[in-house]
Amino acid sequence: MKKLRIRIEESVEKAEGKWKSLPTKRQRSLTKIFFTAYAIMTILTVIHLWSKGSESRAILSVGHINNIPKEIKMRYQPPENSVSSSTHKTSP
Repeated sequence: MKKLRIRIEESVEKAEGKWKSLPTKRQRSLTKIFFTAYAIMTILTVIHLWSKGSESRAILSVGHINNIPKEIKMRYQPPENSVSSSTHKTSP
């Protein structure tokens, strides 16, 4: 695990060194290009989801669970009359 972390840190440092060696003007232009591409992809994704969302949205019906499957066994069975068999004291 340490070797992996060291390799990742070396790669990051190498990439940072390459980035810092670029002229400032080139860094700014690349940053603008990357941001523009990211913004366009985000807008296209939102438009795609918005257009597809209204026609293919299947609403899942959720209801009450009526019974437990027989394969599942409960570990704790509460007493049938829990009021009379309660062991704690109640205040009046």
